[in-house]
Amino acid sequence: MEHLPLPDRVEPFIIVPYEAPKKDWYDGQGFLDYPQRCGWTEEQLRGGDDTTKEDYLDANGFKKKGSDDEVEQFFQTWLFFGLLIEFLKIGGVHVQTEDFLVDANTEGDNPDMPKMVNTSKLPQLLLEWRDEITNRGANTERTWKILTPMFDRSKSILDRYCMPGHEKEWPLKQEKPRPWPVRDEISTTMIALTFSLRRAAIESGYIDNVDPLTPTLHGRSELLWKRLQQKWCIADVTTALKELAIDGHYYLAASPGLSNKELDHHSKCTEEHCLYEYDLKMYVARHAGSPWHHSGCKSTIKYGGQLGPERGQTDWVDAIGKIIDKDAIPIALWVKGSRELWSVEYHLTGNRKPNYVAISHVWADGHGNPNANSIPECQLDRITHYVENVHWEGRKPIPGNPNLSDGIGFWLDTICVPVDKGDPIKKVQKKKAIANMRHVYSRAKAVLVLDNWLEQISSTHPILDIVSRLYQSNWIKRLWTHQEGFLPGLDAPLEEGLLRTTRVYIQFSDKSVELDELREQFETYQQQQINVGIHLQFPVAANARLLVMYSRLKFIMSGVKDMKDKWKLYAPVADAMSERKTSRLADEIICLATIIGIDVKPFLELPDKDKSDEELAQDRMALFLDTVHTFAMQLVFNNYQRLERIGYRWAPRSLLNFRLPQLYPGRDQRTTNFQVVNGKKGLLVQYPGFLMQFDSGRPTFGTSERGCVIKYNQKSDKSQGPRVDGNYFIIELPPNNVRWTESSSQVYAVVLYEVPTKRGQSCAAIVGLSTSSPANGIYTFEHCSIATARVVSTAPTWVDVVEVPLLASNTKWLVY
Repeated sequence: MEHLPLPDRVEPFIIVPYEAPKKDWYDGQGFLDYPQRCGWTEEQLRGGDDTTKEDYLDANGFKKKGSDDEVEQFFQTWLFFGLLIEFLKIGGVHVQTEDFLVDANTEGDNPDMPKMVNTSKLPQLLLEWRDEITNRGANTERTWKILTPMFDRSKSILDRYCMPGHEKEWPLKQEKPRPWPVRDEISTTMIALTFSLRRAAIESGYIDNVDPLTPTLHGRSELLWKRLQQKWCIADVTTALKELAIDGHYYLAASPGLSNKELDHHSKCTEEHCLYEYDLKMYVARHAGSPWHHSGCKSTIKYGGQLGPERGQTDWVDAIGKIIDKDAIPIALWVKGSRELWSVEYHLTGNRKPNYVAISHVWADGHGNPNANSIPECQLDRITHYVENVHWEGRKPIPGNPNLSDGIGFWLDTICVPVDKGDPIKKVQKKKAIANMRHVYSRAKAVLVLDNWLEQISSTHPILDIVSRLYQSNWIKRLWTHQEGFLPGLDAPLEEGLLRTTRVYIQFSDKSVELDELREQFETYQQQQINVGIHLQFPVAANARLLVMYSRLKFIMSGVKDMKDKWKLYAPVADAMSERKTSRLADEIICLATIIGIDVKPFLELPDKDKSDEELAQDRMALFLDTVHTFAMQLVFNNYQRLERIGYRWAPRSLLNFRLPQLYPGRDQRTTNFQVVNGKKGLLVQYPGFLMQFDSGRPTFGTSERGCVIKYNQKSDKSQGPRVDGNYFIIELPPNNVRWTESSSQVYAVVLYEVPTKRGQSCAAIVGLSTSSPANGIYTFEHCSIATARVVSTAPTWVDVVEVPLLASNTKWLVY
């Protein structure tokens, strides 16, 4: 692992021995058939999985191949040294096992100590590999045809055995690999090597049609997974495992994490959801630290007056209310010398449009105040200082006299969005202010991001430190800050087909840096590393999450002008929202509508009296679905928690805070409308499926087995589908609390995304209650649960088995 970067002053912490006797070292005769030369069969490489007779009879799995140590040494020899030696050989770089071994770091000469694996030579060797293969004019297609099966073979083994965490239990799943007798630190180096070599091939131009942002290996290091869990919210770890490759896991595992106090707030988090427990009463405006806070610092705002012809404002709260009533945006200007806050108007229509900076922050950091439109004077000093140091072309110098200003104020939600506290007038003004949020951030001269975690380091820190801080910051995980980072520059012109992430600045301890400048730094660093033979994914993936995400969504939006096309934005917005969360569920649709340009007023005007936050959130989501109207047909197979109301059960209840989302299972391009058919409202789709009844009247969908088996009679005249390599479909459901109807007359349906045809192949499915026959050619389907359908030749006997025909792929279902 020595070839991968770590934070400053952190030594490589994964120490790996190589204990194979020299006679068993890699023989250099070819990677793919090395197991065969060593007497290993395909079934033995898989450790036995009970899918074949040979595996089933091999009760001890790997034991036929020797001791655990011998099995471990075989895999290390093959997947580490064999892959490395053969990869370099393709480029004319010849190495031996000894080139990657060093003596153990012990006092004195101890011949009994094993050699230790060391990859510090790898970057230089990869440079030689690239130069040699380029100078030879090697055929790209031929080179990749040699490399592909090597990488695929390594991936197949590592993906099978290196899956950290406890995956959801699927009781009917038959293929369950036995434990791999390879230590975590050794398997980690195998993953790292496969990643690095494949990355080198990608960046040298020897892999075509590859998405460099998507980690190719699904296998993950359990050792790094455990380290990350000790530092971060387990849901954030899930995101990191999904988005990043091992270079990112390795770096983050060695980087500073959350304090114990912060980790306590995440004690109830799961892999799917961050359940951060934060008392809303703790959302209070706190005093700033040194050098801003001083004795006698006041927590209330002294109002200076209005900068403009308007008069009659009694205080700051009265001033912002009157400005909002005029459909204008209130801007704050803090005069440090007189200790007064002045109000300025930005007119959405008209000519009075002063430059201002919009502040994007996380309330939990101490800038929020749910009880009043005020923050302490020290915070006003601090924010004003930061605003004064945001530089853009043409900005005037800041006057040295503290009683003067360059006229650039700021907008901060805490002081610029009225607190209603039961006042009906303030409530109306608050809704107006929220409705104008799109204008606040899209028209700001700059958006300044304040995050305590980011302000702990300077802009001159190593670029990977900055990357890791941004990647793990609270700012990037909150709902409101998503739109605040997205909206600036929305109307900016395209540059080379992409929208720049203009005018968003990140505040560090020394200064603020524009996101586009950070992007350029990331790209420069990435190229510098490639030039010295270090091939990373971490900076690219973090850059994608921070910057490309905004640019991509803006680019898609640039082609969506009509309301009838807004459905095209649903999937990209869902992707961006999955890691965000908010303390108020009902805020989600306000932000979502603001981002994609849907009028938020109808959502704000929904009755909210005596309704819980969750009830109002569902009301707003239902109205949002009605408004968008058109959706991808395959949306019915999504794995989100679904809306709990008739007609809408196919739809995600929320797009937020779900770290393992699958909105769509495939590439079906068909769309459908949300409509009323045969007196019921739902989504009309066309997919194959089964109708069934249970003689006992009690389906096993909700029992501990959670599923059933469908015997597929392919010779039946009623079956309409392709040839299937298997006699049974196992229909398996995730844990569910559905109250299944227990009646022998109840008809159930399983709708398949597609028909899996090969044994062991699976597809997405949904299970629900259905009519026994179609009305006007359409079955009605009450969505109850998602499921997985898998083809097998034999089936477990402890669940219901039914024999029914397969309905055609053009069968119509109204999913409600």
